[in-house]
Amino acid sequence: MQALLAKLTGLVMRLLPLLLMAIVAGSTFWLVEINSPREDKAAVTGKRHEPDYYIDNFSATELAQDGSTKLRFTGIKMIHFEDDQTYEVTRPAMRAYEPDRPPVTANADRGVMNSEGSIIDLYGNAFIVRQAGTDLSKDPRMTAASQYFQLLVNDDIVKTNQPVQLVRGPSVMNANGLIFNNVTREVQLLGNVRGTIITGPPSGQAPKP
Repeated sequence: MQALLAKLTGLVMRLLPLLLMAIVAGSTFWLVEINSPREDKAAVTGKRHEPDYYIDNFSATELAQDGSTKLRFTGIKMIHFEDDQTYEVTRPAMRAYEPDRPPVTANADRGVMNSEGSIIDLYGNAFIVRQAGTDLSKDPRMTAASQYFQLLVNDDIVKTNQPVQLVRGPSVMNANGLIFNNVTREVQLLGNVRGTIITGPPSGQAPKP
């Protein structure tokens, strides 16, 4: 009997360090759990697409390096959304000024702008006007009308994948889409293109000899 007790005592003494380590590990895990901050359910599910501030009758101007006006953006109301940092604008109007290029104006019923202000989507009665250049025979006034336009501000490009009417001088064209590069003065009409192209000098201007 004494020999059996001695064996049991020896076994307990050998297992005691392992038992103590298990107790310490369990206590540490329990302390970490009770002291860890609980995740906010609202944060896990994401922010709602709700406005956090708005501006009435705003006007924003971007200046060129020489201090001249490069871009002017106005609207009746601008609403900022916190979840995606976008802006929704009522009756947006934008006018771009570039040296040696005719000014371009764009307006619509509603607009959506990304957080950087580099992309503006125009919805409802969207209208683009590029004023005539110095040589009317080569660069007449041009307008584009559609229910949707996307303005790539940094690239100076206007495009749409919706039906559009393009008027360039006396010529009128209709298409299913458009890409207009104001830097290169190139216009691409997409899809089913139809209309009337009139060549020659503008009305009231005599042809050159």
